[in-house]
Parts: sequence; C-alpha cells; structure tokens
Amino acid sequence: MVVENKPRTLDKKTPMKMHKNFIDYNPLFRFAHTIQTTGKYRHFANKSFLPFRLISIIVGPFILKKVFPILEKAWKFLYSKEFIQKVNIKRWALQLISYMGDLFLDVTFFTPNHTFQRISHYVEMENYNEIEEALQEKKGILIPFIHIGEIYHPVSVLVHTKVKIDNKIQKNEVVIIASKENEFLFQPWLERCDNLFIPVTSNFEILKSEIEHHLKKNRCVFILQDYFKKHQLRVPFIHGSKKYNFLIPCPQLLTYFHYKLGTPVIPCLSLPQKDITRSLVKFFPRIDINLLDPEKEPVEIKEDLIKLQQGNVNYRKQNGLLSLKINKILYPYALKYPFYWQMIATLFKRSRYRITFNNVNSFFEFYTIILQRLTQFIEKSYEPGRKDKEILAIINRLHEEIKPMNDDPKAKIHLHKKYIEIRLLSTQAAINKVTSIALSKQNQYIKQIYPKVRQLFFDLVNLF
Repeated sequence: MVVENKPRTLDKKTPMKMHKNFIDYNPLFRFAHTIQTTGKYRHFANKSFLPFRLISIIVGPFILKKVFPILEKAWKFLYSKEFIQKVNIKRWALQLISYMGDLFLDVTFFTPNHTFQRISHYVEMENYNEIEEALQEKKGILIPFIHIGEIYHPVSVLVHTKVKIDNKIQKNEVVIIASKENEFLFQPWLERCDNLFIPVTSNFEILKSEIEHHLKKNRCVFILQDYFKKHQLRVPFIHGSKKYNFLIPCPQLLTYFHYKLGTPVIPCLSLPQKDITRSLVKFFPRIDINLLDPEKEPVEIKEDLIKLQQGNVNYRKQNGLLSLKINKILYPYALKYPFYWQMIATLFKRSRYRITFNNVNSFFEFYTIILQRLTQFIEKSYEPGRKDKEILAIINRLHEEIKPMNDDPKAKIHLHKKYIEIRLLSTQAAINKVTSIALSKQNQYIKQIYPKVRQLFFDLVNLF
C-alpha cells in the first residue's frame, strides 16, 4: 500500500487505481462508472427496482457458500443460542448478500437520479431540524453513521436539500470520506454535485488537516463509526448491556474535532423502506459531552464526566466517553437489522487483538509479551469504572516478579506460532482468559519458585 504524504481529495479526473484487497470489485466499479458518466441511469428514474432485486436474489446462492461460515460465526457471537435456533440464519445470509447487490445496483442506476426536485421521491428525513439548528453555529457538523441500509442516501439527501443560514437559503455542503477501495465509485457524483467534497482516507495526521478545513467552512462531514481498525481505541459496543459490553475499536476523528472546534455531533442512520431505493434517514439529537448532566448518567460514568467537564481527563477518556455515547445510539440498530449491517462480515477481522508468541523459549519472554500486550490493551481502551491505576500497578509488580526468570536456566518454555485472542471481550473477560492461559502453562518448578506470579495474576482477576 502506498503511504501518502499529503491530503488527497478525489476530483473529476482522478484515474482509477487497482487495489489488491478488492481487485474483484474493479470490473463492477468500472461498469457503474460507465453507466453514470454516460447518463444511461436516466432511463431508470421512473422504473421499478424489482428486476434489479431479482438479479441480487438469483446471484445470492452462488456467493453463499463462501461467506456463510463468516456470517454464521459473527451472528452466533452476537445473538443467544436460543434466539439463533429460532431463526433461519442461512436466509439471513442470503438477505445480506442480496442487500449488498441491491446497494450496488441502486448506486449505479437510481442514486444518480437524485436531484433537488426529486430527492423526496427517494429519501425521507426525520429530525432534519437537528442539522438546521447545528449549522447556525457555523462550526460544521460531524455525522457518525454505520453501514446499515443505503449508506449513500444520508449523503445524497443532504447534498440535495437546502438550509437557511443568516437569512440566506443555500445548499448544504457535504463531505464524505472515501476509502481507497471504492473512491472510483464516488467520482461521478462530483460531476453532478458542486456541493459535495470527497477526501480519500489516509492516516489520521494527514486527513485531519483537510477535515478541519471543511468543518471551518461549516460543512457536514460524514464519518463511518463502524469502519474501524484494530489499533484504534476500544470502548463498549453497547454500554450498560451485560451481553454487549465487549470492547470494539472506534474512529478518532470525531473526538478530535468535537473537542478542538466544538463541532456538534449528530448521529445518523439510513433505514430501507419500500426497497433499497427508498430510505428513511434518521438524525438523532446532537451529542455534546460538555453539556451532559453528570447526575443523569450511570454512576460509573459520572466521575469521569465531571472531570472531563472540568478539563481534568486525558484524550483517551475524552475519546472513550464520546464514542461510548455514539455506539449506544447506533449499534442497537445493527442488532435489530442483522441482514442490513454490512460490517458484520469483517467484525472479527477488524477487531482482532492478539497476544502472539513466536519462537518464545523462556517463561520470562512469555510473561513479558503478555504483560506488554495487556498494558497496551488498557492504554488503548476505555471502560467506565474500570480500575486502570490498580490494573497497571499489578502489571508493573508482575514485571518485577518475572525479572529473575530471565537468568534462570530452569525457567524454560517453548512456544511458536501460538497466540491468545482477546478481541470482542470486556476487560474482565480478557484478563480472565489471559490469566487462565498464563497460569495453565506453568510447570511445577515455576509454581514453587515464583509463587507471587500466580498470586498477582489472581489479584488482577479480583479487581473486577
């Protein structure tokens, strides 16, 4: 992958790039590009989507065998055994595959027909007043959303709706960040919409300067909350839910600009109606962490929120509190519409967090790797009420206790190409799992000579 050294915004002349991970999509993207740039989409403005739907239904079974094991694993993780037994998850999988086909066909043949005059024919908005009111502050808007339904409809409906600011009616100016894999699919939009801007994803340091420019121009910036990467900060999937309190990575752009510029955060969802060409775009009440009443928050959040509003918390907790609030609004819909949530297919891959052991030949190295990764896990995650200082203090004590093992010829163990996976777990579950494996590897010699190691791992477990 090429690392870019400066911001790059898609324009009308950007050549298509081949991408290794998505190379099979390139012929489809070229087809869509041809339909849109030649104007052939206009023939379908008043046509039924049913024939296109039939194409997706017919193609679905041919793809099912390849993707079903991935989807089945994810759904069995998210839903109870009793619930899964009552539904037909193969049908779910076929619906999801068909939906993905529908999405591509809508973007190719129907979305290009969106205009200011016809947008209400395709998309209805709920709570648009949230957008109108926030734009009056002239700080731009951050709009987190997830891959549910026709994810391009929220962008299109704002692009094709006007707003009154300072008694002047004007077009909404909208920003959508394109991934490198599908930027070519967006390119024809730029021919039709002079109020749409499309920066291409890159690393945070490169991207943030361009996003800041757009926000200062009072533009609406869409950011996919579920387009996360494994190195990003982890927060609860749905805070307050016993089953869904596992940690999941979240993007950091939202937090950075919410606190730096005071930019309003307004979550959004796109819910299919009659078919994929018709959507209800729902805007939620704005989130402003600094205006939340700590007395109305759960007790485990209250203390952190008070400190945040006093300016006494670090960036990790700032990021964690905002991401936690966004997740709690959006992710219940991912559970409610399982066959409309695209990212279910990459849930495990994108959230992976492994403690890996390659050519490990001593208990000192074994425990050092574990403790380093646990420290990183704590430092790159946020859970309200978690006793971070106590956890890190015990980890530091463990580091001291294992030091003699480094010079102990009897403290030997051999591990190669082994790992402990702690993705999609709460901190408590992750520490329990790591402790169980770490202690199960001990031989009788380690138990006798280094008893404090065992006790300190139990002390970690007992913090929860």
